[in-house]
Amino acid sequence: MTHYRDTLAPDRDRGWEQAFSDMVYWKIEGVLTDAHVRSHVGFMERVLELKPRNAVLDLGCGLGQHCIELARRDYRVTGLDWSSAFLAAARERVKEAGVAVRLIQGDMSQLGIAGEFDAMILWGNTFGMLADEDNRHTLEGIRRALKPGGRALIDTQNYTSLGGEMKQGWGFGGFDEDDPNLLILTEDTRDVLRARFGFNALAIDLATGRRHCMPFSWRLYLLPELMHLLADVGLKLLGIYGDDPEKVDWKSYREDDPLPYSVEGYTEKAAKRIVLCSVA
Repeated sequence: MTHYRDTLAPDRDRGWEQAFSDMVYWKIEGVLTDAHVRSHVGFMERVLELKPRNAVLDLGCGLGQHCIELARRDYRVTGLDWSSAFLAAARERVKEAGVAVRLIQGDMSQLGIAGEFDAMILWGNTFGMLADEDNRHTLEGIRRALKPGGRALIDTQNYTSLGGEMKQGWGFGGFDEDDPNLLILTEDTRDVLRARFGFNALAIDLATGRRHCMPFSWRLYLLPELMHLLADVGLKLLGIYGDDPEKVDWKSYREDDPLPYSVEGYTEKAAKRIVLCSVA
């Protein structure tokens, strides 16, 4: 008798490479406003308890927006990203901002830095995009790269808030606001045997016919799974922050304020699950 696990191909999902090689990705993801960046960084400062001149690593730094704002606040910042295209754009932004940021091209699952950073951020729902083995290697790299007492903030999807049935087939995702010829289509995807959920995006340039295919999927860890994984690699869970609108004070929040995510805001209704941990 064949067990269902025998039918599974190795979990080495690298579809994200295709998306992160293409600057059209940002037409789908959207670029943060300066106010939103300041809001994110204000929250990071508070929760990570950053001190002047702390060394901070931004894993998966993308266009370097958080790196630049952190550098403006007098932190020593390093940004790491796999995408040479994203890093080229980040270097231009850093130059225009006139701040000091070290940018490195690399794979976060192969982080070879030891004891250098006071704090690390893995933002933008990036954790979980890799295969299980590489997700574990990423956490091991975070633990090695932190100084004793250093903290890490990991932004993850809260699986309990997904709810409802996922859409079937391709749907209209809209036109790019800056380019009316760029049509965006999306379809939801799920692999229940591996607990991977995501979507495929297809951007079509109607003027040229060029297609940009971008598959995305995340390993959605149950909280006990994630807690076990953190402990297993030597990271201590300090808290989990969420954005449940019934628990978080969004009414008094202004766009430039630090994000009001709170421990009380992490419920089954929260869209975000922001994990704070430190070297055990």
